[in-house]
Amino acid sequence: MLKRKTNGAQKPGSGKPASTSNLQGIAASGNALYRIAAIALMAALTLPTLGFAYLMLIREPAVHEKQMDRLAGSFATQQATSVHQLISGIRNRMEGAAKSPLAMSAIASESDDDIGLVEQAMLDYFPEVISLRIIAVGDMGTADFEEGSQGLRNHIEIDLVRRTASGESTQPESYQFEGRWLTSLAALVTHPRVTNRRAVIIASISNELLSEQLKSLDISAGKFALEQVYVGANGERSNTIAMAGSGNSDSYARSVKIPDTSWLVTFTPSQALLTELSLSPQPLLWVLALCFLAVLGAVLFMVLMFTRTLETQINKVISAADVKSPLELSIPGLVSIAKQLRRATLRTLRQNFAGTAGEASNGQIDVPQRRSTDYVNPMFQSAKILDDEGDDHAGPGLKPAGGAPAESAATGRHGNFPAHIFRAYDIRGNATSELNDALVTLIGKAIGSIAGDMGEQTLIVGCDGRKSSPRIKTALVKALMESGRDVVDIGLVPTPLLYFATRHLNYKSGIMITGSHNPGDDNGMKIVLKEKTIAAGGIRQIQERIVKGDFSTGSGRLIREDIVSDYTDELLSDIAIAVPLKIVIDAGNGATGGIAPRLFEDLGCEVVPMYCEVDGDFPNHPPDTSDEDNLEDLIEAVKREEADFGVAFDGDGDRLAVVTSSGRIVRSDVLLMIYAKDVVSRNPGADVVFDVKCSRNLTQLITRYGGRPVLWKTGHAFMKEKMVETGALLGGEFSGHMFFGERWYGFDDGMYAAARLAEILSTHGDSLDDTIASFPATVNTPEILIFVPESDKFELMDRIVRTADFSTGKINNLDGIRVDFTDGWGLVRASNTSPALTARFEADTEEALEIIKAEFRAQIALVEPGLKLNF
Repeated sequence: MLKRKTNGAQKPGSGKPASTSNLQGIAASGNALYRIAAIALMAALTLPTLGFAYLMLIREPAVHEKQMDRLAGSFATQQATSVHQLISGIRNRMEGAAKSPLAMSAIASESDDDIGLVEQAMLDYFPEVISLRIIAVGDMGTADFEEGSQGLRNHIEIDLVRRTASGESTQPESYQFEGRWLTSLAALVTHPRVTNRRAVIIASISNELLSEQLKSLDISAGKFALEQVYVGANGERSNTIAMAGSGNSDSYARSVKIPDTSWLVTFTPSQALLTELSLSPQPLLWVLALCFLAVLGAVLFMVLMFTRTLETQINKVISAADVKSPLELSIPGLVSIAKQLRRATLRTLRQNFAGTAGEASNGQIDVPQRRSTDYVNPMFQSAKILDDEGDDHAGPGLKPAGGAPAESAATGRHGNFPAHIFRAYDIRGNATSELNDALVTLIGKAIGSIAGDMGEQTLIVGCDGRKSSPRIKTALVKALMESGRDVVDIGLVPTPLLYFATRHLNYKSGIMITGSHNPGDDNGMKIVLKEKTIAAGGIRQIQERIVKGDFSTGSGRLIREDIVSDYTDELLSDIAIAVPLKIVIDAGNGATGGIAPRLFEDLGCEVVPMYCEVDGDFPNHPPDTSDEDNLEDLIEAVKREEADFGVAFDGDGDRLAVVTSSGRIVRSDVLLMIYAKDVVSRNPGADVVFDVKCSRNLTQLITRYGGRPVLWKTGHAFMKEKMVETGALLGGEFSGHMFFGERWYGFDDGMYAAARLAEILSTHGDSLDDTIASFPATVNTPEILIFVPESDKFELMDRIVRTADFSTGKINNLDGIRVDFTDGWGLVRASNTSPALTARFEADTEEALEIIKAEFRAQIALVEPGLKLNF
């Protein structure tokens, strides 16, 4: 009797295998659980949606109000700065006029006609002023003045003259006169010898000038009101003295005080500006509604699709269990169900095989079914799959935690930029291959982050005239703003104007994009933080920030500012040229070309300009004034024009070189002797700082005039640090950097140094050749460059210092090695700005000079025999 055995035990009355019935029960439970999970998922997605609604519909008005507050404050601040610059410019010129010979003559004269002539002459220097009067004040003071006397319009002007004459610091005063608003400013005139007489210069402007200044910004943004605050009977009150634009959103009005005045600038945004910056809630509501519907639809779709998929998968499991075929599931959650089914199937098979054997022994023959190849599938032979379920927590395709590969370290921060561009006191390299936009961006973010840590919110940015400077500035400004810093762009200017801006404006930090005296295809950055040019430590900190990627983030704003007029006005008020001089100016196609000729003409000099067109290719000669070959055209022009002297500026204007009327080059240490004699003779005991390349005759001169010589390391940043440390009134480097702490700000400024030279020569009456002839004569060399690879120069210099034996001289290792002998001295050091060693020698005679050079050649040859020496 032939029988076919079933594949599994059946429940009584069910007609189905037990495993199948159990599986359908599991499926039903799975459907219910998944519906619960879907509801939980919908709730979880709904909460962020509601949170988003809260942020957009409730928080957004507060954010908008904060944004408007910041914007209104920014507009008011910019206008306050603009008005302050206008008033400060007039005030500075008045103070300069008060110290002029014209003002002195007005005090000395008792003639009203003479005073009237002086007033008329001064008016030419104040084109914006509607009236200018010089009020002579004797011992009686101003007590007897009455309204209308001596041209004084009212009690306000009388009080302004009285307080100024008594030595008080006064502020501009606005008042109404004959139906219009006027503003008066006053400056005190004193005479060093006529002690019983004083005078007050009082100048008046129309407030229409202030209204025009308020229109310098886009007045469509809102209303700018200039208000004068005063204390009345009912407390503090204010009058509107000038106005521009219109605005009616008083709730967003913001006021900023103007320094050194009793004035406020109030900005009230216009309705158009508010509308432009406001966000309508309707689009946000539509977006939220669509998001919510999309979430709901997605959840419902998942529920429906999972139900169908689950039924399909269950059927596949059942089918696989019945026919013992390979099993592949697309729902990971069914793996445990499949394992249970496999165990049930194997148990059923074992039972069937056991039953078949028993029946065969009883004489019954089964017709064996065709054996499926699925029985030898590794899936069913693996005890691990059947019995060991502990590893499945990792999920399909995932390795256990212990076998996961470690996260790779960040790359591209170390070594992805040329480290040698980070020099001793600036950043400098090839503009194309090294200072690309990517690296400039990293540098900008690093500087911006460091400045933020120092509490510096705003940085001033200027650039020289190199072809690569605009590109670098664009990348730098963007990076600074991305680091959260505000930027004041002062445009194309010489480096000294960037330094001046950090002292003159309310912002104390800045970056100058310049290659200085390097070739035209180079560029770089000089960095000032809190009025200090950063040196090695600061440059290294920038490099470390880039390596670590440690940057702040934010969104800064950009302001454009013109600093040129303020710089020239201040320099003109400081320098007095007694006798006009004829000067040849070689700007070398650098950044001083657009400023220096006009500046010296305004000082009263006759100027012969040469190469004053700004051209970043430097077509006429390289912008390095320390290379005397670059001065040949200047020497020829000075002799041809019979000029008093000639001056050349390097590419960014922080260095100068001077040529006498006979064509003789004035080496910078000799030039520093001229300055030291002038400064120290008026300031006995003053410190004068100079670098290791300077003549020792300078030391003797400073000592002779009662000063203290301070020898220091070469480098403009190092020099400025030392001047601050010692309180020095003067400093200088052999490369042509000159630093005036007396009457100026202590930074290196080629144009100011040239103006001080012109002042000294015009005051003393001697020619430059005669002035130099009074100094001790020596035989000396210019700065000599010995070219070595950039990566080798410091290591080579260190070996020379450690190995060289100059037993017959006095050794100084402050910067390289300087050896002083009885009849001269020699120096070799590593350049901070070029791939070279620099050398210089000085002696009493030619023979002594050659002996010193020979000794240096011998000592260097012992250390580096293959080094080619050019001295």
